[in-house]
Amino acid sequence: MNIDNSSKPYLRFKTRDQLQSYLARAGHAEFDFRTHPIFGAPENFHYSGREKVITRENDQKFFDSLDDFTCYAFQCDAEGYSNTEYIDFELLN
Repeated sequence: MNIDNSSKPYLRFKTRDQLQSYLARAGHAEFDFRTHPIFGAPENFHYSGREKVITRENDQKFFDSLDDFTCYAFQCDAEGYSNTEYIDFELLN
């Protein structure tokens, strides 16, 4: 599937667990990606599998746990419940 007529394919994750599992399986890989939430603007990130850190491109904020990142991506409330139905994930490299 493509987003906004982009030639790059994307993955749709409907749960935090799906996204977390995908990233955990990446091992020591390094890659750039973009998330497309239902509401809000897309954001670019860098994943460092060796360090297990995800860095947001625009301000260099880093998430040092997959749980923190998936909660951010799924717009969780204070109790950790997702406030979005899915996010689209696009590999950039």
